[in-house]
Amino acid sequence: MQQLLHLFETYLLPVVHPFRIHRHFHMNLPLPGREGERIGALNLSEALLFSWIFAVLKGLMRIVLINIVIQSFISFQSENFPFFEMVAQEAGLTTYYFLLFSAMLDIVFFPILTMVTTEFWNWVIRLFANLMDFQGDREEVAHQITVTALSSYVFFLIPLIGELIQAFMYYIMLYAGLRENLRASRSLAFVILISPAILLTMVLCLAGLALFYLS
Repeated sequence: MQQLLHLFETYLLPVVHPFRIHRHFHMNLPLPGREGERIGALNLSEALLFSWIFAVLKGLMRIVLINIVIQSFISFQSENFPFFEMVAQEAGLTTYYFLLFSAMLDIVFFPILTMVTTEFWNWVIRLFANLMDFQGDREEVAHQITVTALSSYVFFLIPLIGELIQAFMYYIMLYAGLRENLRASRSLAFVILISPAILLTMVLCLAGLALFYLS
């Protein structure tokens, strides 16, 4: 149990110290209140497990919220428009089961999608580390940057806007790792962050040109 709590505390540290944690990784600078203690990044399975817990809690909160909204809607329809009571109940149940199924799919496929996303960013960071001739363990630095960014999923606990905050903090944590751990400049860190969008745009343009010339 003590080991699990220690792992959970390590998981939450990047949320509290997104830049300092990478200075600690890169230059062994102490964290506040942890002088003399060496902290390592979690492995992917550990970070993924804690992130999945928050994804499950988010899914449960979504289901409860959906249930409250639909029940309130049906109650409103029944009280003000009795003629539409049966229609409202049937439509409400259909919508409820659809949204429930969607929330369950999000929970089930979360580990797979998150693992794929993490490995993709890992590859992108290693690629740019090679291009900038980074002097250090590129595999380890890419792992530290991508795994600590998973701590952003703790913001799933915030109702309604949690996903938006999580997405924003995920990129903030990636940026912090690129700046403090990979030692990239501000402009290069920004380029790395938008490189997937640039790559996707290029692929779509090439696919469009191919379809144009083949048609």
